[in-house]
Amino acid sequence: MSDDVIAAKQRAADAPDDAEAQFEAAVAHDRAGMEREAIRYYERVAELGVPGGIKRRFYVGYGSTLRNVGRADDAVGVLGQALADDPNYPPYSAFLALALLSAGHPREAIAAMLGCALDVALPGAFDGFERALGAYHAELLEPKG
Repeated sequence: MSDDVIAAKQRAADAPDDAEAQFEAAVAHDRAGMEREAIRYYERVAELGVPGGIKRRFYVGYGSTLRNVGRADDAVGVLGQALADDPNYPPYSAFLALALLSAGHPREAIAAMLGCALDVALPGAFDGFERALGAYHAELLEPKG
């Protein structure tokens, strides 16, 4: 276990009601490849209430970690809600796409990633194909018939 993980774990133990200390422990465990251990810290942050200053990083980290430990449906729920609440943060769409793919929803995954790409692309990045890609994106969002 790295010094960073040990220090973050100690801070979390010393401040069990401090959401930011719990978040630091979750991130430290994630970075060390200890995703299963990170989940309990993420869940503690969720119980305490996610502070605004870490909200975006929390939802991306939590959703991604849920997917990494085999809880893809939970990841879709977390990231989907985060995206609904804050649609102007592209990482939500990108990580939602990965969760959707892991949950067995490839069409929705491609739609999410294509939407993300279109949202963040610089003008002209798709060399005039923006309209066509936008139409394909809309088609992917329609329910399969």
